Amino acid sequence: MPSYFFHTRDGEKLEIDEEGTDLPDDQSARNAAKELLAALNREKLPNGDHMSLSVTVQNAEGTDIYVASLRLDGLPSSHPDKR
Repeated sequence: MPSYFFHTRDGEKLEIDEEGTDLPDDQSARNAAKELLAALNREKLPNGDHMSLSVTVQNAEGTDIYVASLRLDGLPSSHPDKR
């Protein structure tokens, strides 16, 4: 089974996956990257109105095969709802 490495970025902080994960194929690695990004989002979202998260997937040869990213820019409304 091929190995894939999931490197994560939270703003300027990069975490390199040195262990890797064995998965059946590239599609499984892409799905795992999306799941990891969603988990990072749930973990980090309460910390503010601005964030940038990404997961880069590399295969065992060191080639980037997929990048998933999320960006949040929360701004106060200039037109408050008057109900």
